[in-house]
Amino acid sequence: MPQHVPESAYPHLLSSIQLGGSVLRNRIVHAAISTRLGVQGGLSPEYLAYCETRARGGAAMLVTEPLGLTLDQNAMRLPTWNDTHMSDLSRLADAVESAGCRLMGQLQDPGRGRHIPGRSTSALAPSAVPDDLSGTMPRAMSLADVSAWVDMVADRAARLQRAGFSGVEFSACHGHLFHLFLSPRANQRTDRYGNDTTGRTRWLSEMVLAVRAVCGDRFVIGLKLPGDDGMSDSVPPEESIRITEALLDQCRPDYLAYAQGAHARTLEMHMPDAAGPRMPYLGLIERLAGHARGVPVMALGRITDPAEAEAVLAAGNMSLVGLGRPLITDPNWPQKAQAGKANSIRYCVSCNTCWKTITQDRPIACDNNPALAAGQEGTPLLRAVQSKRVVVVGAGVAGLEAAWVAAARGHHVTVLGASLEAGGKARRAAHLPALQSLSSVYDYQVERGREHGVHFDLGRVAALADVLTLAPDVVVLATGATPCWPIELPAALQADGWIPDLPTLCRQLMGHSQRQPGTAVVWDLDPADATYAVVEHLASLFERVVVLTPRDAIAQDCSLVARQSILRRLHLARVEVLTQREIRWNEHFEETATLMHHSIYGGDAMELTDVALLTYATPRVPNTALLEPLLGNGIAVHQVGDCLVAGDTLSATARGYSIGKLL
Repeated sequence: MPQHVPESAYPHLLSSIQLGGSVLRNRIVHAAISTRLGVQGGLSPEYLAYCETRARGGAAMLVTEPLGLTLDQNAMRLPTWNDTHMSDLSRLADAVESAGCRLMGQLQDPGRGRHIPGRSTSALAPSAVPDDLSGTMPRAMSLADVSAWVDMVADRAARLQRAGFSGVEFSACHGHLFHLFLSPRANQRTDRYGNDTTGRTRWLSEMVLAVRAVCGDRFVIGLKLPGDDGMSDSVPPEESIRITEALLDQCRPDYLAYAQGAHARTLEMHMPDAAGPRMPYLGLIERLAGHARGVPVMALGRITDPAEAEAVLAAGNMSLVGLGRPLITDPNWPQKAQAGKANSIRYCVSCNTCWKTITQDRPIACDNNPALAAGQEGTPLLRAVQSKRVVVVGAGVAGLEAAWVAAARGHHVTVLGASLEAGGKARRAAHLPALQSLSSVYDYQVERGREHGVHFDLGRVAALADVLTLAPDVVVLATGATPCWPIELPAALQADGWIPDLPTLCRQLMGHSQRQPGTAVVWDLDPADATYAVVEHLASLFERVVVLTPRDAIAQDCSLVARQSILRRLHLARVEVLTQREIRWNEHFEETATLMHHSIYGGDAMELTDVALLTYATPRVPNTALLEPLLGNGIAVHQVGDCLVAGDTLSATARGYSIGKLL
């Protein structure tokens, strides 16, 4: 029976459980996610530190990013194919296991999947069926290939066991190779590894049995399966049930996990974002768990809070909670939950910046954990040698990050902000349904600032005299940026103020819910997430919404999964998107409410009639009016956030953090 932690707010979450020969100290599992922290051909110090930090943060089990199974797999993967790499594998296992956390190696091959432009020339699949996203045509595996993989996977698992790993997890979801064998859409084989659900599950079950034969019953084996890959002819929930039952007829894993989406237009499903509900797949996973025949099932999918995780486990159908992004954001999430300090957790905001960075072949980074990208996780904020008077002008997330970090290091910090509440443009954006989770960024920063004695002076625009009165040793300028006026519109209109930029419009719309007649037009030159969150909100307020852009597509600054989510939501909201367009101003607009547009390649102009609103999203110009006067008074100044260069939340918090540590 599980041993419950006494007097805990989360008795189910913090109770132990036995899987195979391993006892987990709680039910929290770090779900696998690629980090791009590796180095070619070995274990990098960065990835070792990443895993060790999360093990020491209290997770009971950690599943590695996909390991290198063959020589031709991604060179950034930690290799497992011969004993040359045993020392690296052992060092990783020692670091994690010695912290009381069980280490699982993830076994996976990407198959035909490819996130970046171009096509793979070495892709494997059950059949010669092209990838839905990249168009890659894979090589169909022969019977000899299939058999060789069974032996190879058993060999790799045995090596991991000798290195000190507690088990392995087969990743058979997200459109990876093992998933392709399970999918009738991708698997068109007519031999014993195709035809029906039993045939399509045979290869995976044979690999499980081979690992069990060489590693024994105490070695933990997990299966991560598709619960619903979003494609009716692939693995919808009904087929997932059949897959589960067919696998359990053939083998006995130690746990099951269900993920969503495929490497297709449904890839967004595997990373549910803030535009959708919390824990969106809980009902589906509960249904699938009813067919697990007593095998422990792991809940996955935008579970961010200990109370949510506790409720999932208390319902009785789940045994484990898989956290990927929440433990990227705060590796001490489990410890804080156990200590009853959930209010000090730095919460995941479900923005998928982590996924964006790794799919751009950059090291993993997080909007709400700037220490991760800086390589300084787990490093205490050292007290400054000399305490300084620091004035932060601007209360957005860049300034707030610099403020609390500087205060934690012993500086006397004052934040001057124009708005009555801290948060800047992130607070305004958080009023939009798709971006509500952004509040977790500035809420955390404000609480840490108050904890460390930051003085907040809000509700007035700071003039030079206001700053000088505080006699600062250093000023952090975090005054943001202003969208530039579109050159396509007459400059004379700018002074009128009746064509607002998107941030101004966002402020004006706060609290508005009544629908209005007419057409809202958005001139889109800033293809970022926030732009389309406002567009989606406009669709709830106006009869018609039209997005015009000179580009050949929208949302080009967004990650693939974010772009899929945006396109789906705008389609459902009936937003019209017109690409490769130019605005042609109508001199009689005030009388006719008609806006003209035409192709960037020329041609006849077309009309947009009954225009009730025109707004624009354009690149932003830093607000630096205070910079030269401050420098002229001999004050050291650091610019952060959009005041330095207009960017995203990630760049804002990262720069704020680095300046806070520098002061």
